[in-house]
Amino acid sequence: MSSEKNYLLEVSMDDGKNLVTFTVKARPSRFYKYVRIPLASVLIAYLLPQMYKVLQQSRTSAYEISRLFKLDIFTVERFDQWHSVVLFLVGFSVVVLLSLQEQSDSLMVMEDMGIQLSSRKRWRFDNRGSNKEFIPRSDIIDIVIHEGFHGYGQVIFYMCILTKAQERSGSEGNGIKVVFPNFLPRKDILLQVWKLSRKMLYGETRRHFRRVPGQGLREVKHLHE
Repeated sequence: MSSEKNYLLEVSMDDGKNLVTFTVKARPSRFYKYVRIPLASVLIAYLLPQMYKVLQQSRTSAYEISRLFKLDIFTVERFDQWHSVVLFLVGFSVVVLLSLQEQSDSLMVMEDMGIQLSSRKRWRFDNRGSNKEFIPRSDIIDIVIHEGFHGYGQVIFYMCILTKAQERSGSEGNGIKVVFPNFLPRKDILLQVWKLSRKMLYGETRRHFRRVPGQGLREVKHLHE
């Protein structure tokens, strides 16, 4: 059974029209769009005066403040236990709300230079390390749309970048980089991205490669009809 895949495609192009970015993301929920920021603001407005009041009443030192943030509520007798628990839960809720972000996959095409793939996770703290990959134009064989199986036998279309990186490293076969891997959007979105990205990257020429014995892949160019 196929999924709905009701995703959004955002296309942005710079003023010089030599760089275009395609971003695929899910349609934001009402909670994320209308509730998250106002709710976090209300919780922060409650939390800050309460924390200030606690610090003023207790006249805590730096050591005691560190003990408070470690939730050592059973040894700090000056603070009411339930009040400390409430402050912790409110603070934790604020962190969770502000850590949420829109998950997205992006494809940036730079004219005559190459392609950059990037992904953004749902949680900000889950974006540690590099989630971007640049593929120079010289390493790209072509950008293609394929049909394949996904999940429980579901047939889908997906776009990928065929690269020559593995061939140059001495291993057999060519590299495949899947575009928009977290969403795998519908075919109509893929076609729109495919047409504009290939035109941006290669101009008005088709991309054809032929394997020449002893020489590997060699490009054969033909003009568009």
